[in-house]
Amino acid sequence: MSQTDSFIEEVSEEVRRDRLFGFFKKYAWAFAAIVILIVGGAALNEYLKGKSQRDAEATGEAFRAALDAATADAFVPLAETDAPSAVIAKMDEAAILFTQSDVEGAAALLDSIASDSKTPALYRDLALLKLVMVNGQNMPEAELFDVLDRLAADGAPFRLLAMEQRAIANLRKGDAEAAMADLVVILLDQNATQGLRNRVQQLTIAIGGEVPSLLGVPGGQTNDG
Repeated sequence: MSQTDSFIEEVSEEVRRDRLFGFFKKYAWAFAAIVILIVGGAALNEYLKGKSQRDAEATGEAFRAALDAATADAFVPLAETDAPSAVIAKMDEAAILFTQSDVEGAAALLDSIASDSKTPALYRDLALLKLVMVNGQNMPEAELFDVLDRLAADGAPFRLLAMEQRAIANLRKGDAEAAMADLVVILLDQNATQGLRNRVQQLTIAIGGEVPSLLGVPGGQTNDG
């Protein structure tokens, strides 16, 4: 390589280096901003995760304190928040009111949950089922069975529990045959919990019905043992 070529290469290298430094100098703020955003984003993410954990722990402690107090008033502050747990607090408040024989107060709370379109459908259905358990005998018969038929539809989350309540409602009006039809379906359903199965067996025997063979059904027992 001649001295001229070497000189030109060195000059070109210097020009490229100057251009590179000039580029970084010109856009240094942009690179700094990117670094700040990355670091700041990571820090913010950690803060939010920590805050969520602290909030969850605080909510848990508040629920524990309310449960220890075992009074409806203890759940009121929790039920009046915008947190997702507010609906659970309302249900707990309703449960305590019911144990204190305040059926009207419990029913009003559960009805407010069931009729609130902002509440997730799962909780609305649960509140409606609890409303039937708490105040079903005071509901108009047509309304009661309309609610129970909807809750007992195929695929509904609380189908079997709703069928149990429908059987009880049918027994109240003297329709043992309709009640038995639901009880048998529950007994033969593999998704029925052992607690539900035991209640339904006892109810079936109490009304003079025959418990179907449960061989092959998890936790099932037959009349022979």
